[in-house]
Amino acid sequence: MEWTPISEQIDFVFPIPVPTQTLPPHRDTNSFLVGRREIGMIDAGLWDEEGVEALIGHFREGMGRELRWLVLTHWHPDHQIGADKIKEKTGCRLGVHESEADKVAPASVDFTLRDGDRIPFDGRELEVIHTPGHSSGHCCFLLRPEGVLFTGDHILGMGTSIVVPPDGDMTLYMDSLAELLSYPVRIICPGHGPVVWNGREKILEYIEHRKERERDILEGVRSGIRRTEDLVAKIYTDVPVSFLGMAFFSVEAHLAKLIREGKIGKSGDDEGYEPT
Repeated sequence: MEWTPISEQIDFVFPIPVPTQTLPPHRDTNSFLVGRREIGMIDAGLWDEEGVEALIGHFREGMGRELRWLVLTHWHPDHQIGADKIKEKTGCRLGVHESEADKVAPASVDFTLRDGDRIPFDGRELEVIHTPGHSSGHCCFLLRPEGVLFTGDHILGMGTSIVVPPDGDMTLYMDSLAELLSYPVRIICPGHGPVVWNGREKILEYIEHRKERERDILEGVRSGIRRTEDLVAKIYTDVPVSFLGMAFFSVEAHLAKLIREGKIGKSGDDEGYEPT
C-alpha cells in the first residue's frame, strides 16, 4: 500500500488517518510517516491487524525502507495503543516525553524526549517542542525548514482541544500555544482532522478562543453563577448538547487557572466559585 504525501513540495510527509476510539466529532487519529528511506512515525492509534500488515507492506523486503523510530505526541490511548504492535512487527525504537514514559505500557520505551531534542531521519531532523497542557508531557514536532508542525491534540484540524485536569492544565496549555508563535510554523499536521495550511493563523485563533472562553467564565462568576455546570450552560450555547460534557472539563481547567491567578476563589460553602 502506498500513501499520498501532504503536498508535491513536501513529498516525504505521509498522513495516515486510522479509525480510533476518540472523542467526537472525530473518528480517526492521524499517524504520520516522515522520510522515504530512513523513516520515522508520529503517533500510533488503534491499529488493527489489517492496518499493521499494510504498514509492514510499506517496509517490505527489497523496498529499501526502514522504520527507524516511532514517537508519540502524548500517552492518551487513541495516540499510542498501536505502538506495541508496530514496534514488535518493525523493530523500530519508541520514544515519548520523559514525564510520560511510564504511561504507555505494555509498549516499552527505548528513548525519552525533552524540549529541544532533535530526531534524525533521511538527512533531516524533527525538532521536539514540549507543549504541556492537554497532557503534562505532550509534545509537538517541527520540521523547521518546511515549517511543518505535528501537533497531536495540542491543535486540531477541526474544533478545539479539550483540557482535563489534573493532568491537563489550562495555564500550561495557553502558555504552550503562545510559545508556538516563536517558531516558523506554516503548516499544521494535527492528530485529528485535516491538515491546516495557515498554521500561524490557526495558533492565533486558538489563543483568542481560549481567551474569549476565559473572559466569559470570569464574567459569569462575577455575575453570580457559582457552579461549573451552570457556567457551561450559560457559555456553551454554540455547541451541541452532546458536547457539553467535554466542555465541563475545559471550564474546570479555566476555573483552576483563574483561582491560581487570584481572580476568583472557592465560595465559603465550597459549593462553587465566587469573585475575589
